[in-house]
Amino acid sequence: AFVVRTQLAASDLSVRAHTMLRFSVAASCLAGVVAQDYSPSALQAELAKLRSEVSAQQELIEEQRRLLDSVAKPRALAAYVDKTEFDTEIQKLKDADFSHGGAMDSAWLLLCGALVMFMHAGFAMLETGSCRAKNASNVLMKNLVNVCVGTLGWW
Repeated sequence: AFVVRTQLAASDLSVRAHTMLRFSVAASCLAGVVAQDYSPSALQAELAKLRSEVSAQQELIEEQRRLLDSVAKPRALAAYVDKTEFDTEIQKLKDADFSHGGAMDSAWLLLCGALVMFMHAGFAMLETGSCRAKNASNVLMKNLVNVCVGTLGWW
């Protein structure tokens, strides 16, 4: 019973100490509020101070905006192409399409496409030879579908 009473007394003391601490903090805050001058002239001075801080921040924002604009301007395209230059470049490109080089490019593309088709046929034969006879037609059909879908995708 003695141990329980001393624990209760200690916890009661702890609660009282916390209450006193809270009261002292509240009293010091209240003293600070009461000590402030709320006269109209003091409020006007505080208002003028806040307005000057706001205007200083606005000037800083405007300065940063001008700096950002000055950095962004040089990044724009410096030179523009007029219509005659543009038309001459387009005509050069059109002329190049009907040249000998364009024909050779098309021939090379057709040759490579034919080689790829022969490679598909060879792989189909290899794969068919590696499976049982009853599955040969399924393997060949799978390879044919693969070639057809690949051709449509390329087109």
